[in-house]
Amino acid sequence: MDFVEFSSELPKIEKIPLPGLWRDHGLIPDPNHLRWAGVLCLFYPDCNGKTHFVLIRRQSDGGAHSGQIAFPGGRRDDQEVDLSLTALRECEEEIGVSRETIKLIKPMSELYIPPSDFWVQPFIGITHSTPEFTPQVEEVAGIIEVPAKDLFAELHLKMETIETPSLGSVKAPVFDFQGNRVWGATALMLYEMRQLMGQIIS
Repeated sequence: MDFVEFSSELPKIEKIPLPGLWRDHGLIPDPNHLRWAGVLCLFYPDCNGKTHFVLIRRQSDGGAHSGQIAFPGGRRDDQEVDLSLTALRECEEEIGVSRETIKLIKPMSELYIPPSDFWVQPFIGITHSTPEFTPQVEEVAGIIEVPAKDLFAELHLKMETIETPSLGSVKAPVFDFQGNRVWGATALMLYEMRQLMGQIIS
């Protein structure tokens, strides 16, 4: 997927309503909730001009999301009045991409994550330079660079039955990128992005 073409088409999603497929099964975000996080799906060109996005593998630290595949992101600081600032700061801290080089395109649907009691606000962003990733070793065990075309390929997506506290058994997306299983909240966010961007990308 050519980055020049992709970057010219991506801003069109700003005016497209969110699918809202995974607004945590009807839960309404509480702005007064104490635990909010911002995460970023960052698109960029590789050295051959092809579009990629970046995921991270979290360190195995025994926490609620230990060892999982995720977007760069984390908890909002008290002084951050906008979660977009959180997503940009965390991206810079965790993978070394300067927030000054990133343009945010659109916020996606908020998602509640029961195991860690966080509401998470995802964002789609883009940088026009090929990043030199510098992982924050305390938080990040590895960097996963995913060709954007793989997000839209049926080969990398399947639906699995999971158990939820509110709805019981439901079908949820699971992605496989380069042998990395992406499930849970990150897969739900990716699936909404896939549905949204699929309206502008052929």
